[in-house]
Amino acid sequence: MKIKEKMFLIGLGIGSTILYQQVKSGNLRRVVREMNRTKTKILEDLEDMI
Repeated sequence: MKIKEKMFLIGLGIGSTILYQQVKSGNLRRVVREMNRTKTKILEDLEDMI
């Protein structure tokens, strides 16, 4: 294996671990809810403009 492939696999493992921890602690759910609220607000503002 080349060094870049090894670094990519290590980074993928680290990223997966961090994502798992965020899901377990509930932070990811909070972020998704906030994104949905923001999206809804933007769409409502856009409808008002039209």
